[in-house]
Amino acid sequence: MSGLRCTPISGRDNPHVSENKIDMSGHGWWKKGDCSNNRAKVFNCIYEYFTDHSWRQQACSPTKELKPGGGSSNRTVARIKCRTFQQASWRNHVEVDVIGELDTGEKPMNQAKAACRAQ
Repeated sequence: MSGLRCTPISGRDNPHVSENKIDMSGHGWWKKGDCSNNRAKVFNCIYEYFTDHSWRQQACSPTKELKPGGGSSNRTVARIKCRTFQQASWRNHVEVDVIGELDTGEKPMNQAKAACRAQ
Protein backbone atom coordinates (compact mmCIF):
# COMPACT_ATOMS: atom_id res chain seq x y z
CA MET A 1 0.00 0.00 0.00
CA SER A 2 1.91 3.04 -1.20
CA GLY A 3 1.69 6.30 0.70
CA LEU A 4 1.83 4.69 4.13
CA ARG A 5 4.60 5.93 6.35
CA CYS A 6 6.17 4.27 9.33
CA THR A 7 7.01 6.16 12.50
CA PRO A 8 10.43 5.49 14.02
CA ILE A 9 11.10 6.51 17.61
CA SER A 10 13.87 9.10 17.62
CA GLY A 11 16.08 8.84 20.68
CA ARG A 12 18.09 11.71 22.11
CA ASP A 13 19.55 12.81 25.39
CA ASN A 14 19.58 16.23 26.99
CA PRO A 15 22.41 18.41 25.73
CA HIS A 16 25.14 18.32 28.37
CA VAL A 17 28.76 19.15 29.19
CA SER A 18 30.82 16.08 28.29
CA GLU A 19 32.86 14.05 30.75
CA ASN A 20 35.99 15.90 29.58
CA LYS A 21 34.40 19.06 31.14
CA ILE A 22 35.25 21.26 28.12
CA ASP A 23 32.79 20.19 25.40
CA MET A 24 29.03 20.52 24.96
CA SER A 25 27.47 17.44 23.41
CA GLY A 26 24.27 15.66 22.53
CA HIS A 27 23.60 12.16 21.20
CA GLY A 28 21.06 10.64 18.79
CA TRP A 29 19.75 7.10 18.20
CA TRP A 30 16.53 5.40 17.13
CA LYS A 31 14.08 2.57 17.83
CA LYS A 32 11.93 0.85 15.20
CA GLY A 33 8.52 2.09 16.30
CA ASP A 34 6.16 0.64 13.66
CA CYS A 35 8.88 0.51 10.94
CA SER A 36 9.97 -2.83 9.47
CA ASN A 37 13.57 -2.18 8.45
CA ASN A 38 16.42 -2.46 10.92
CA ARG A 39 18.73 0.28 9.57
CA ALA A 40 18.36 4.05 9.54
CA LYS A 41 20.48 7.07 8.74
CA VAL A 42 20.68 9.18 11.90
CA PHE A 43 22.23 12.53 12.74
CA ASN A 44 21.77 15.11 15.47
CA CYS A 45 22.56 18.80 15.94
CA ILE A 46 22.93 20.95 19.04
CA TYR A 47 21.66 24.54 19.21
CA GLU A 48 22.54 27.32 21.66
CA TYR A 49 20.04 30.01 22.74
CA PHE A 50 21.07 33.65 22.40
CA THR A 51 19.83 36.86 24.02
CA ASP A 52 18.30 37.98 20.70
CA HIS A 53 15.82 35.09 21.22
CA SER A 54 17.33 32.95 18.47
CA TRP A 55 18.53 29.35 18.49
CA ARG A 56 21.82 28.95 16.61
CA GLN A 57 23.13 25.65 15.35
CA GLN A 58 26.54 25.05 16.91
CA ALA A 59 27.45 21.49 15.86
CA CYS A 60 26.06 18.47 14.00
CA SER A 61 27.14 14.87 14.08
CA PRO A 62 28.13 13.00 10.96
CA THR A 63 25.24 10.96 9.53
CA LYS A 64 25.62 7.32 10.59
CA GLU A 65 23.79 4.21 9.47
CA LEU A 66 22.57 2.65 12.72
CA LYS A 67 20.61 -0.36 13.84
CA PRO A 68 17.85 0.43 16.34
CA GLY A 69 18.50 0.55 20.05
CA GLY A 70 21.16 3.07 21.01
CA GLY A 71 24.05 2.38 23.37
CA SER A 72 27.49 3.98 23.31
CA SER A 73 28.57 2.34 20.03
CA ASN A 74 25.22 2.73 18.28
CA ARG A 75 24.54 6.47 18.38
CA THR A 76 25.62 9.78 16.89
CA VAL A 77 27.32 12.63 18.74
CA ALA A 78 27.34 16.37 18.08
CA ARG A 79 30.07 18.17 20.03
CA ILE A 80 31.56 21.66 20.35
CA LYS A 81 34.13 23.18 22.72
CA CYS A 82 32.86 25.56 25.38
CA ARG A 83 34.34 29.05 25.09
CA THR A 84 33.13 30.01 28.57
CA PHE A 85 31.35 28.13 31.31
CA GLN A 86 28.40 30.45 31.80
CA GLN A 87 24.88 29.02 31.96
CA ALA A 88 23.02 28.76 28.65
CA SER A 89 20.02 26.94 27.20
CA TRP A 90 20.71 24.22 24.63
CA ARG A 91 18.65 21.96 22.37
CA ASN A 92 19.52 18.59 20.88
CA HIS A 93 17.56 17.76 17.68
CA VAL A 94 17.72 14.31 16.06
CA GLU A 95 16.76 13.25 12.52
CA VAL A 96 16.04 9.61 11.59
CA ASP A 97 15.62 8.37 8.01
CA VAL A 98 14.69 4.67 7.90
CA ILE A 99 16.41 3.00 4.96
CA GLY A 100 14.03 1.57 2.36
CA GLU A 101 10.85 2.92 3.96
CA LEU A 102 8.91 6.14 3.87
CA ASP A 103 8.93 7.52 7.38
CA THR A 104 7.51 10.52 9.14
CA GLY A 105 9.62 13.67 9.25
CA GLU A 106 9.63 14.61 12.92
CA LYS A 107 12.77 16.23 14.34
CA PRO A 108 12.17 15.89 18.07
CA MET A 109 14.43 17.66 20.52
CA ASN A 110 15.40 17.79 24.15
CA GLN A 111 16.21 21.07 25.84
CA ALA A 112 18.36 21.71 28.92
CA LYS A 113 20.50 24.36 30.60
CA ALA A 114 24.21 23.77 30.99
CA ALA A 115 27.30 25.73 32.04
CA CYS A 116 28.68 26.23 28.52
CA ARG A 117 28.70 29.04 25.97
CA ALA A 118 30.15 28.18 22.58
CA GLN A 119 30.19 31.73 21.19
